[in-house]
Formats: sequence, structure tokens, C-alpha cells
Amino acid sequence: MFQSCMHTGNALYKIIFSGKIKEEEFYFRGERVLKKITGRMLYRTAVCVLCAALTLGGYVTTVHAEPTAAPDESAALEATPEVTPSPTPALTKTPEPVNPYADLVLKDGDSGDDVISLQMRLRDLGYYNYKITGDFGSVTAQAVRDFQEDNKLKQDGVVGGMTAQMLYANGATRSLYNRRIPTPTPKPTPKPTPKPGSGSASTAKHGIMEEWSVVNKLAPRGSTFLVKDYYTGITYTCYRMGGHKHMDVEPKTKEDTAAMKKSMGGRWTWQRRPLLVRIKGKWYAASLYGEPHGQQTIRNNNMDGQVCIHFLNSRTHGTNIKDPDHQRCIRIAAGKK
Repeated sequence: MFQSCMHTGNALYKIIFSGKIKEEEFYFRGERVLKKITGRMLYRTAVCVLCAALTLGGYVTTVHAEPTAAPDESAALEATPEVTPSPTPALTKTPEPVNPYADLVLKDGDSGDDVISLQMRLRDLGYYNYKITGDFGSVTAQAVRDFQEDNKLKQDGVVGGMTAQMLYANGATRSLYNRRIPTPTPKPTPKPTPKPGSGSASTAKHGIMEEWSVVNKLAPRGSTFLVKDYYTGITYTCYRMGGHKHMDVEPKTKEDTAAMKKSMGGRWTWQRRPLLVRIKGKWYAASLYGEPHGQQTIRNNNMDGQVCIHFLNSRTHGTNIKDPDHQRCIRIAAGKK
């Protein structure tokens, strides 16, 4: 019996190590071999012994195949193309705006096309209301100083780079003369207001709004008349030395010049001011243009040049327009705000 089992084991050993069968084939083919070699009595015993031996030896494999090699990670890394990051574009610094007027300098005594452009721009903004001459004189210099004051620049009357840049900008500041007009201090016990056109120099408050064509005939060139500042009540005498679209006047004496300047806050200015002008016993509503300019006929009154007085519907000499700011002041002087 032992010898038969050995033969059976050897036969099965060859079958197993042939590498040509799988587990499911082993039992079928092994069973046929056992039946041929052994009898029925030894069949079951041999199968049990064989199975125990094979289990202990680990000879039975599920599938006889070549082992699969582990993937080479280094090769995979080499096969993967290296991604080169795209360069980050350098930030371009925004260039600072260039001042096209950096080299411009216009001052008193200059003349030419640049001065013409300057005077036209100042006139557009309400700072210059005289004729366009192309000559940079005291009138133009004062207009520049007023613009510089409104824009918190150095008030030197010289048009340099900074002044020109602000002057020619789209959002340039217009004349702020309305803000400079002083607010009259109310009196504790105001006196009754007389009717327009009546009253003495000390009591008149409002004047008559009369057409310039009428006033021009009432006070022709060479006339002398009393003027009263609407806000301060200060009076002074003026002499009409010229003007055909409005009055060109001069203070009669040094004292009149001092009083006129005092009524404007102690300095000459382009700002319009409401006035009352006494002609032939009546007060007429008017507006003062208080910056000395142009010609003069009185040499000892401490003022170089002349000033302008406008009446209802009078016009400017240079631009031939009814200046809206003068007309507004005339309505104020007439009590028709």
C-alpha cells in the first residue's frame, strides 16, 4: 500500500510541476491518474495524503504565471515632460502726467500770442474783462493774481507752469468774486428806507434801475458825481473821463481814491460791487469794476488808470456784451435781488 501511494505521489508530482495545468484541472486529471494506478480502496486515502502534502508544501498555485514587475517610478518621472512655468510679466509703472506748460513763464511786460491766449482764457473764467491787447500789463497781472488766490497758489501775478496747468485745465476754477463780497453788518436800529431816487447821500439805500442810454446823457463826459458803495455806505466823488458803452471814471482827489479803495476792503479788485450813483439829485443803481486800468487824466489822485461803472444794459468795451455779473449787482443796488 505504501509503495502504491509513492507511485501515486510521484505521478501527481510530475503533473503539478509540469506547469501546464491550473488548479481546477489538477483535481480532474489527478483523479484519473489515481484511478489507474490504485484501486478504489486506496483512492480516497491517497487523495487525502496528497492534499495534505500539497497544502504543507505550498505547491498548488491559483495561476501559474510569470510575476509582474513593479512599475519603475523613476522611469515614469523621466517620461513625464517637465512643465516650464510661463514667465510673469513685469509690472509696467504708469508714467506720471507731463505738464505741457512746465517751461511757460509769462509776466508783466511780455507780449505776443501767448499773452493773447492768456487774456482770452482769463476772460472766459471771469477774471479778465478788459479788451484783448496781447500786452501783459497791470490789468492782466491782477487778473492772474485773482486766479492764483482762488486756487491757493502763490499770488505773484506771474504765469508759471503750475498756474498755467490749472488755468488751462478743463475744470479750471471760475472767478469767485461773489464769495469775496463782504456781507453788510446789520445795524441794531436801522433807519427807514427812503423811496428809490430820493434821500440824501447818508440815507439813500437803493437806486433807480435806469437804462444806460438815458444815464449816458444825464452824465456826459467831464461830469462829476457822488458815488456810494452799497455794502459799506462809504462815499467818494468820481469824474467821468470817457467811455461810450459804460462809464470810465477816476476818483477826483487822493481822499476819494482812499475812500474807494477802503470800500473794496483795502485793495483793488476785479470783483463787481453794487453802487449808487447820484446824478442831478437822484440815485441810480450801478455796478463798479474796481481795478485801475487803461488811461488816466488826473495825475495827482494816487491812482494809475481808470475804473468802470456800469448801468442797466450797458456793455463791455472789449467784448461788447452785457456782463451778467454787472447786471446782477445793478439789481442788488436797486433792491431787486
